[in-house]
Amino acid sequence: MLTRVAAVAAISLVPTAVAVAPAQAAGSCSISVPSKVSIYSPYREITAKFSAGCVRYAESAWWSIVHPTQGHSGSFYYDGTSSSDSYDWYDWEGMGTFKVRPEFAYDHDYDELAQNSTTMTVKLGSRTSASSTRSGKYVTVKGTAKRYSPGAGGYRSWSGAKASLQMKSCSSCSWKYVKSGTTNGSGVVTMKSYASTSRYWRVVTSDTSSTWGRASSYTKR
Repeated sequence: MLTRVAAVAAISLVPTAVAVAPAQAAGSCSISVPSKVSIYSPYREITAKFSAGCVRYAESAWWSIVHPTQGHSGSFYYDGTSSSDSYDWYDWEGMGTFKVRPEFAYDHDYDELAQNSTTMTVKLGSRTSASSTRSGKYVTVKGTAKRYSPGAGGYRSWSGAKASLQMKSCSSCSWKYVKSGTTNGSGVVTMKSYASTSRYWRVVTSDTSSTWGRASSYTKR
């Protein structure tokens, strides 16, 4: 009996190992990028902004820009000093919705920080203009659409673009849909509407899988 008691007492004196959770950094580091990116020149600068958490806590952080089918395209990097970073985007880099994927973020003690992920959709830019004429109680509006061509390095006629004619009766009124049309081979669409009094008119091209649509400035007739 004395032997058993002595053994129990000896065991109680042995230190017990306590599991310690890995260090967790306070706060987080997040990135924000333009949700829509319009390509209108051979290359353009895209700027990402870092959160106050990055500025306060992070030593460094990294996000990859990932094409939906072609993989890694570029990256944004927080170097511990600047609240933003820019990436030069060339018009041959492809279109689509790119993931901005977190890779790592560390604080000054090299503990990991939580990061966000986001996306940005890249498409060709476009331009739309409108002019109008009146004959009696009818107004004819001519819309001209162009879009950026990577091969040409500039804007060219946008044929086959879906366009809508919109009008409003006063400068502070909301735009109302009138009718639709499609641009011809020269990027031109002509639409006619009844209007007994003066109205504001504009032409709006629709977004496509590769191109952002655009509203023209108004014409009054």
